[in-house]
Amino acid sequence: MLPIAVLLMAATTTATTTGTTTVPGQVPATEPRSFDENISGAAILVDAGKAEAALVLLDSMLGQTDLPIEKGKIEGLRSFALARLNRIPEARKAIEAAVASSPAPTMLLLRQLFLLRAFNGDAPGASETLQLIAATDPEGLSELPTEIVSGVIGAVAKDPVRSFEVDYSLVQANWLPDDATISSLDQLRLRLVVELVKRERVDDARAILADVLNPIILVRIGIDKRLQALWPEVETRLGPGADIADAVFVAAAKARYDAAQKPAAPPAQRQPQALVQAPLQAPPQALIARLGYAEALNIASREPEALALLSDVVKTPAELAALNDREIWLVNLQAALLGDTGKVDEALARYDALNAAPIEGRPGLIGTIINQGLFAQGAGRAEKALAVADMADSKGPFANEFARAYTAQVRACALRQLGKPAEANAAVAALAAKPEINDSAYISAMICLDRMDDAAAAVVQQLASEDGRNEMLFELQPFLINDRPGANDPKQRAGMRALKARTDVKAAFAKVGRDLPARVSPPR
Repeated sequence: MLPIAVLLMAATTTATTTGTTTVPGQVPATEPRSFDENISGAAILVDAGKAEAALVLLDSMLGQTDLPIEKGKIEGLRSFALARLNRIPEARKAIEAAVASSPAPTMLLLRQLFLLRAFNGDAPGASETLQLIAATDPEGLSELPTEIVSGVIGAVAKDPVRSFEVDYSLVQANWLPDDATISSLDQLRLRLVVELVKRERVDDARAILADVLNPIILVRIGIDKRLQALWPEVETRLGPGADIADAVFVAAAKARYDAAQKPAAPPAQRQPQALVQAPLQAPPQALIARLGYAEALNIASREPEALALLSDVVKTPAELAALNDREIWLVNLQAALLGDTGKVDEALARYDALNAAPIEGRPGLIGTIINQGLFAQGAGRAEKALAVADMADSKGPFANEFARAYTAQVRACALRQLGKPAEANAAVAALAAKPEINDSAYISAMICLDRMDDAAAAVVQQLASEDGRNEMLFELQPFLINDRPGANDPKQRAGMRALKARTDVKAAFAKVGRDLPARVSPPR
């Protein structure tokens, strides 16, 4: 992004005079300085890290004009200066005044408004700004940090109306940042399809379905009875053994990967006024595009190709430490694929190397640590699983209640494998008292402990839940729970099959979903 000074100078079009105020450190001009000169000088101070000096000048300017547009420009720059000083509530108030006074707020201002509302804990306000950007400057979405956008999406998820509006805006704007995979947008599309059908807008849902590329998302739509009107399209899109959908998805992921390998062109400079549209989205980041391609190959049951794609990158401790919070999942996938091919020791070693890297700035590492614990426990390495659970719990604030539920599952299952049932039950007591913290972890723990009545009750409850139904229908699909040679954690698979065969679970399952027809079901 260009310096604030350049952007605001380019955006400034007025030429009124505002007295003799000067930039601190400069000799006063013999002629009164114009508004443009003063605000440009203040912007230069902000970019030079002299926010306090900029505020002195800007506060003086604010008292010397009654023009709303000029006040708005001053408040906009005050917001940047205040934010540099970590005075977030004041910065937010200033940017809101700036946007309110502008007949056509620039992307620079809207981005600042979004970030400050998000940082100030105002998820509803941030979501409104997100919708405004999506509607007025869709390409501007690429200028927003993906993690913060995702955080806002998650924060409003419990508000059905607001969540639907945000999902709809982002999907219509074809939001796909360069540090996300195709599946990220398809997850939003799935939620949107469900909500549109619930609102009896089936034709609109079909239009969204037409853009879904991930075969797993197609499967999720094709098993949920709420979405039965879309099943014919889903089955056509999947094709025999899901081969058609696999091929389309792999081709799209490969095209994104190929685009990321090309030398980066000099970045086109976005104009501060929204009247000028930016070029198409930036090419995807190289490691993220590689991850997306490997994910697609994995979904298409082309594991050797996926492994080959991941084997020649991120090998050294320094490279592992340099990965950002999204790129770490590339190594996580590599470890999982090694495990799927029976290379348990290599998989654990890869997890060890990744999870030994610093977690600061990469809270997602708590997820990869949990995955290592689940993998070790499923592979029968109980002692290793306990050690990894200890490591996960040692991460303090990074290990939230949801994460700790998974470590409780790992610990309970590993202790049971070691022949310590009393300790295993004690390890899962807190989760058993509040299974809603993490239904998936709770059900898996109950299977490990042979508490099948408790597991069945939780499955039935999930199938009855509007929010949990789709995930549970998917977890009970034959291609995921059927036994096969070399599969990780055979006890869990056998437990899920036993649960599905129970009269109570079978009735709850049939009421809300189905097994995907074998002719289009992916082979796993």
